Amino acid sequence: MSRWPGNALRERTTFGGLSRGELMSRVRSTGNETTEKRLVSLLRAAGLSGWRRHQPLSGRPDFVWQKIKVVVFVDGCFWHGHDCGRNVTPRTNAKEWREKIEANQARDRKTNRLLRQEGWKVIRIWECQLAKNPSRCVARLRKATEDGKPMVRKSERDRYGSLE
Repeated sequence: MSRWPGNALRERTTFGGLSRGELMSRVRSTGNETTEKRLVSLLRAAGLSGWRRHQPLSGRPDFVWQKIKVVVFVDGCFWHGHDCGRNVTPRTNAKEWREKIEANQARDRKTNRLLRQEGWKVIRIWECQLAKNPSRCVARLRKATEDGKPMVRKSERDRYGSLE
């Protein structure tokens, strides 16, 4: 039984006259055009490689660099409560939405803590940051992946030449 008041199939939204249920069923947890797919194209264009998507780790990160233990989450501003101006709290069922978003934020903090305890570097990118300044997001990821590469001792570099 749903704890949400009202009837999600009858109530109409301002988004093309869709019912709330129809609108929410169109929201995808993976493959979102404005977040994950956008970052995939940016990573490929920047030549960043070695990542995999949706690996079975705590919190189901969107991107994982397994060898260097870097995970990336691309968070939607609404669902994760970003205070950027795009996060407009619905007027209908405002209390329930606030509770849901606060629970999402608590889960994000717990996921960050668990992954860091396991030795992962956790990066979170906001949907609005990806839209406003994609090059900065790519630069953050480039730095994190370069910082995470295993260090090669000078003696090994001299003995074998460049290892890259």
